[in-house]
Amino acid sequence: MDAIPDAGARPGTDESRSRRMPYTRRRTDDRDEAERILSDLYLPNRLDLSRSSAALGMEVAGLHLGALTVGRLTYGRPARVRTAEAENFHVNVALRGRAVSRSGSGEPVSTTRGEALVFPPGAPAEMSWSADCEQLCLMVPRDRLESELEHLLGRSLTGRLTFDFTADLGTPLGRRWRTVLNLLVEELDHPTDVGGNPLVARHVEALVLDGLLLAHPHSHSDATTRERPARWGPAVRRAVELMEERPCEPWTTVRLATAVHLSVRGLQEGFQRDLATTPMTYLRRIRLRRARVALEAAERSSTTVGAIAVSVGILHRGRFAAAYHDAFGESPSDTLNRPV
Repeated sequence: MDAIPDAGARPGTDESRSRRMPYTRRRTDDRDEAERILSDLYLPNRLDLSRSSAALGMEVAGLHLGALTVGRLTYGRPARVRTAEAENFHVNVALRGRAVSRSGSGEPVSTTRGEALVFPPGAPAEMSWSADCEQLCLMVPRDRLESELEHLLGRSLTGRLTFDFTADLGTPLGRRWRTVLNLLVEELDHPTDVGGNPLVARHVEALVLDGLLLAHPHSHSDATTRERPARWGPAVRRAVELMEERPCEPWTTVRLATAVHLSVRGLQEGFQRDLATTPMTYLRRIRLRRARVALEAAERSSTTVGAIAVSVGILHRGRFAAAYHDAFGESPSDTLNRPV
């Protein structure tokens, strides 16, 4: 197969997503256009149609729900797809037909109706679709999913989130999650205002993320099933809400404690008890995530790393660069200047 091309706007980023409507429906019989459509919606790919002389009949309905990208896709003929190395988690659920898929150098896995795979970030994928194959395809940002897991656990993660490749939708929790996926399929077939209503979109997004985290084995499954998630005290919860709502404010532990009507020592003890961290460490994590979102969406020619850091409340650029690299494995300038 040919090399996978770069896309004009990096697929899957807030920059590319902001240029598109929440809902889209496309059809094509042209291979090059089919590749562009999938690149715009998900990530760069190369489509191989050499297995059959049948005409291409690609159909895709796509929807953006918060940070999620959801699509229903079919090629209408046998097809082989190879994607670029993914930055996000991708979940493929077979709605009909058959697919044989591989992530990175792993073993190929066959899926039929009602079976699902979770493709990890950091690896390309190869998929062979039967002529009647149709799949529900989800793209889930790693940062957003790990943040949701931290909220479920009530504490910070101690390592990266990884999933088993195969996802069993036949378990009790898997069947519950399938009902949420059915709602997505219905919305793709008969769109309402879900994608355009931020409150509704965030609610559905949370249902999808929580279902994925609770229903399918991953590197933190023991914690989600055996640990009772911590119940945050009301003062800690309010302090977190204040930092999430206004991360660029010059918060200090003293100022936060005053805002939630608690002593400094009481707030510090509450954060250690409920979140296993300090208020200022938690605030830095919020600011780093906001900075990453802003850097990915920024136009290189019209902003700087320093300007973005200041916009989220970070004033010390040297410390910011070191903390950012520890959190995301690259420098802020690498994120801003990554080729698009």
